[in-house]
Formats: sequence, structure tokens, C-alpha cells
Amino acid sequence: MKAPRWIRAAARWPLGVRWLLALAAAGGLAWLAVPLPHPLFPDDYSPVVLDADGKLLRVFLNRRQQWMLPTDPGRPVPVKLKAAVLAYEDRTFYRHPGVSLRALLRAAAANCKHRRVRSGASTLTMQIARLARPKARTLPNKLLEMAQACKLELLTSKENLLRLYLDHAPYGGNIVGYQAASWRYFGKPPDQLTWSEAATLAVLPNSPSLMTPVLNREALVAKRGRLLRILTQQGRITPAECALAQAEPVPDRLHPFPLHAPHAALRLLGKRKGSPAVRSSLQLDTQQACEGLLRRHMQYLRSLGVRNACLLAVETRTGLVRAYVGSQDFLDVEGRGQVDGVQAPRSSGSLLKPFLYAAAMDEGLILPDMLTWDVPTHFSGFTPQNNDLAFLGLVSAREALIQSRNVPAVRLLHAVGVYPFYLWLEQAGVSTLFRKPEEYGLALVLGGAEVTLWDMVALYCGLGRGGRFAPLRLALSDPGPSGRLLLLPGSDQLLLEMLREVKRPEGEYYWEQYNRQRPVAWKTGTSYGQRDGWAVGTSPNWTIGVWTGNFTGEGNPNLSGGRCAAPLLFDCFNTLPALVPEHWFNGDPGSLVSCAVCRETGFLAGPDCPHRVAAKIPKDAKPFRTCPYHRVCHLSPDRRHSVCASCWDPERHLEEVRLVYPPQVMQVLRQQGRDVAGIAPHLPACSSVEQDSGMEITYPAERARIWIPRGLAGEPQRVVVQVSHRDRNRKVFWYVDKNFRGETREPHARAFLLETGWHTVDVVDESGQRLRRTFQVAVKPGLPEAQ
Repeated sequence: MKAPRWIRAAARWPLGVRWLLALAAAGGLAWLAVPLPHPLFPDDYSPVVLDADGKLLRVFLNRRQQWMLPTDPGRPVPVKLKAAVLAYEDRTFYRHPGVSLRALLRAAAANCKHRRVRSGASTLTMQIARLARPKARTLPNKLLEMAQACKLELLTSKENLLRLYLDHAPYGGNIVGYQAASWRYFGKPPDQLTWSEAATLAVLPNSPSLMTPVLNREALVAKRGRLLRILTQQGRITPAECALAQAEPVPDRLHPFPLHAPHAALRLLGKRKGSPAVRSSLQLDTQQACEGLLRRHMQYLRSLGVRNACLLAVETRTGLVRAYVGSQDFLDVEGRGQVDGVQAPRSSGSLLKPFLYAAAMDEGLILPDMLTWDVPTHFSGFTPQNNDLAFLGLVSAREALIQSRNVPAVRLLHAVGVYPFYLWLEQAGVSTLFRKPEEYGLALVLGGAEVTLWDMVALYCGLGRGGRFAPLRLALSDPGPSGRLLLLPGSDQLLLEMLREVKRPEGEYYWEQYNRQRPVAWKTGTSYGQRDGWAVGTSPNWTIGVWTGNFTGEGNPNLSGGRCAAPLLFDCFNTLPALVPEHWFNGDPGSLVSCAVCRETGFLAGPDCPHRVAAKIPKDAKPFRTCPYHRVCHLSPDRRHSVCASCWDPERHLEEVRLVYPPQVMQVLRQQGRDVAGIAPHLPACSSVEQDSGMEITYPAERARIWIPRGLAGEPQRVVVQVSHRDRNRKVFWYVDKNFRGETREPHARAFLLETGWHTVDVVDESGQRLRRTFQVAVKPGLPEAQ
């Protein structure tokens, strides 16, 4: 059998060529046979949270409880550290193929001379092979490291090899890699190392278990000095620089890693998506500024007995969170500083009122200057009260929101509907509504629901974006703020103007007189029992939210949003830089249209309104009501009585436009000293039935069920029936279950002791006008007598 033709042809080649080819083939086979670990180094880096610019915010231990920062191919190796490492470990690094023949010969001679191993002749590449999979120091293992080093040299560049070594070299204890070593030993990033510090790090991996800055310091100083002299001989540093570097002390303690935005860092751990580092939206400068402002403000809060606070600052246009301060101090164990107040559900207080007003404008229910009722109100057992326990009778929607009056807000929610407003809040991003809408009821707008500072800042940020609501962005990888348009742009603009007029805290009263004006649309909130103090505001630049209170949930009579949270809110607005030059929001001018409204009531002007003014209203809102209060009244010639077709003299009666308010409103206005003429009493001699009695039973509601408690002695309490009359001089006669029970003049209220069951109350005024109200009474059973 003949050999193949290529073998017979190769047999005629010169002997030297055949030997070279054989050696090359053997070398190739050997190279293929040399194993390299895969991956070269396990992907077990310390989880790292960075700010938007790549600055370190927080570092966590890896799975092996080591500090080993992830490698960053885009970050160059510091020049000083590179020069020091190459001068100490491998001066021919850029010239050898992975193994230095000169170093091998020198090591062999030294080891033979001293008859023990004094030098291993390891290059940096060989050390990488050993670091990848540590092995016993034997000759076979040394040969394997040499082969692996040669293979690594062929597969990657010198710069990558140098980075691999520095990122995985041991620096003592649980510190791995030059980045972790720089932070732990010197408290600074590697690019800020001095020559002395770079030389210290260069000599540490040589024997990290025997010599560290806190262990065997004398040996470390000696090695550092020898390296600095070598750098001087190489011309890297001058003799003067060498002397100064040697004079620098070696650190005697470990520095902690930076601890900025620790609550946000914990929240971001879940967003790493397989990468050891996550880039947050936070800005270190902004974060530190807000942390400092809150820390100083806590001195004032502690004097009031308030122990906790948190803060969130967001760019309005982008929704990027730039500062996230979850508590007054993460390390404050006694003050529960590790609680993340930004994500803690708390009672909203009045923070949701602005969104109710905006939703009501969309529905055509209110305009900023439209009058709303501020009168005693009862809804199926729920009786809202204003903070000052007083009523104004009538107040514009603007003033009702600015003063944060509760009764107009509850009446407005009743008009809008609890369920529609509940759905609106869910769509806008409120994530803590865990009850059904009917379980919250009308108290939803007064703090009956728990919300988080995170969600509240997102809501007010949506106001600053023209009524478009989107989640906030804590990581740069989060989607952009496209969001959902949930408010008409016109309603949003009007609401921002209303919130801009909210009175600022002491020290900010005269802000408009300063050249550096910063208008802010903002709102405070104080929960029931004074457990939570809120302040949230938005501007074209920033949307900022502040919560103050106690994480334990206890109340404090000194706690309120205006007193405790608002000053810190405006400190932040005045400190943070302006991102855009606009002084105020530039809304779409086409989203508002001009319309004639009644000057006295704020409703769309009706045919009987004597004074009309132009006002802006949302273009696409549902139709608004015309003024219901201006009415043409027919009066007797002396204007003392109103007349009708049955009693007027066609040639002598007068017509006059008057403001006619409901009886309940008139009564409260009179109590406030605001006497409004209204409708004059009807002519007594008229035999016709008057259509407008001018009288109203304000409590209880028709067919209401009233639960009557018992007093301390076990006696049942009385039911108070209230009546309002438009004429303050009219006398009212009372009948209960057809039995006469007396008479009253203003105020008209009587308390009756009633038994369990259904009852009927009739009220009759002097003109014979009659009203009836039927309701059920349930008396709580008495306590059993003591035996």
C-alpha cells in the first residue's frame, strides 16, 4: 500500500524544514491541549449602585463576602498605579510573550545558589493564570501556568491582561482588586491616588496575607520605599517627589465605602438584570445637597418632638429621580433610620384635593372663581369639619383649595363620585389603594387613604407635565415619561395657577419681591391626629416632596405640613440649580378659551347676571353651569315684599335682580356677618301657594337611620334636628309625630328625646310654609345592671 502523495512529497523536503514543521505542529497541538478556565474568573463581583454620572453610591459584599468591584473596560487604569505595578512586578511586560526567559534564568540561578526557592520568575500573565485557579506551588503547576500565560498572550491584548491582574489581585483580607483596595485603604477612587498610595497598592499583592496597611506595617513601608526608589531610577518621579512620597504615612485603618442614598440603593438591587452594576438616575451632588438640608432641618424638627423625615427630588420634565433621602439617617438605629419613608404608606391628609379639583373642572363642575358651599353638611352619618371648625357659607373654589377647606372638598367629591375619583387615582399611579372605593367613602379626599411620598411626587410631577402622568424613573434603564393624559391641559393650567397662590411658610412670604423668583405650585397635608406632615410642589425645573412625622405612627400636636415640611421643601427649591430658564409653565394657549362669567359668583354668566367679566375655561371640558343665584325678583312698590301674578299690581310692582342663595347658605352668611338681601318675604295677603318656601331641613336627611348612643349614666342621648331659613326674622314651629314641641327663632335647632323606631318631624313657619322629614332612630341598649 502506497503512502499518500503529500507524505511522499514532504519526504523530499530538506531535513531542517521538516524539523521546523514538526516542531510547529507539536507546539500547535500543545497549545490546543493547554486548558484555560472558562470563564477565566467567576462573575462574582460586588453589587454596585452608581449615580447617573458613574460615581459610586453604595457597594454590597459579593457571595463570598468579599469586596471586589466590577471591572469597567471603559475606565483607563490609573497611570501612577500602572507604572508602579509594572516596575515592581514585571518590567518587561510589554516585551515578553507571557514567559520571561531572562527572569527564568535569573530565578534558576538564585534558587541554585541558595538551594531553596527564592524566586518564581512569574510574569503578570502567569500570575493571572494562577489567580484564575489557585494551585499548589509545584513544578508541573508552574509549567502549566507558563503554557496558560502564553495562550493568554495570544488571545488578548496587553492592556486587557494588565486590567485582569489589577481587577483580581488580592489586597489583604476580603479585599480583591485595585478599585476596592483604593476605596478601603485610602477612601478615594483609584484615579486620585498619589505616588505613595499607588506604590503601596503595587506591593500589596506580593504577600497580602502577611503584609497590609494595618498588619506588619514596617515591612510594607520598606517595600514601598524600595519601589519608590526604582521609580526614581526609571525617571518616573523626581527625587523630590520620591522624598515626599516616602514621607506620606501608610493608612492605619480601613475606610468604609461611600453610603449615599442607601434606601434607593437597596431598591435598585433588583434592577441589575444580570449586571453587577446598576446606573441610577440619582446625581451625587444633588443627593448630598438634599441630605445636608434634611439633616439641618432635623435639628428644628427634633425641638418639636418630630423624629423622622424623608425627601424626594425629581426632574419635572423627565421624571428622573435626582435625590432620594429615605430617612433622616440610615445609621440612626434608635430613630429607625433604615425605614424607607419614601415608600412607606401614610395618610395623605389634603394632598389629593388638587387632583379632585382638576377632575371636577374636566367634568364642568367648578371653575377657579366659582362659589362653592362651605356649610354644615351631613352624608349618611359622615359630617366633615373644616380645620378651623368654622364655616364661611360661600367660598370660591380657588380660596377653598388654597385654604384647604374640607367641607367644599367633600361636597365636590360627592358631586364627582367616589368611584370615578378612585379609578382616576389608580390610573394616575397611586399604588396603595387596597380597599374598595365604598370602604374609603367621602373621607378619601381628607386623608382616608394611605399614600406614599413616591406616588405623591409622581402625581405632582404629572401636573408639571400638562396632566400627563407616568411612573418616576430611579434607574436610567427605566422607560421614559410618555405617560397617560388624565387631565385636560386647560384644567391642569388653571390648577397650577391656583396652587401657585398657596401661602408660603414664614420666611417665604415676600418671595415675589426678590429678583431670583422661583414660582412653585405646591400643597401641604396634615393627617388626622397630626401624625403626618406633607409638602409637595412642582415647578418647570423640579418636583419635590417632603414627609415629616414619626415612623412609629404617634401623633404630635406640633406636627403639620405647613410648619414642619414646607420650610424644607422651599429650602430645596431655593438650593437646587435651575435646569431650564422658564419662570413658569408654558402651557398650550389653545387649551383655554375665553368666556363671560358672573363677577359675583364665578359661574358662566346667565341672562340675569348684572356684571360680567372675561375668564379662561378649559376648552374641552364638559359644559359648565350658568349662574343659579342671580334671579329677577318681583317686589311691591316699597320693596318690602315679593309678589307674584296673584297679588301684584301690574302697573306698580318692581323688578329687581338679586342674589338669592339657599336658606342654609344664607344662615351661615348671616352668622359670618355677611347679610345678603335675598328674596323679600312674600306679600302676606296673597292667597297663592308660595313655590319657594325659603326654608330647609339640613339635618337629618330624609329616611336617615340614626344610631343614638347612651351617656355615662346609661341615659339615651337626644336627636338634634336643624333647620335653615332664608328670612332671619321668621319664627318656626316644631311638630314631632304630629305633637307640637315648641317654636324657635334663628338659629333653628331643637333636640328631641326619641324612642327606637320611625319618627316624623314637621316644621312650619309663620307664613304657613311646611316641611316634613322622616327618619329612623335606633337607641343603643343599656348596660346590664351590676349584680
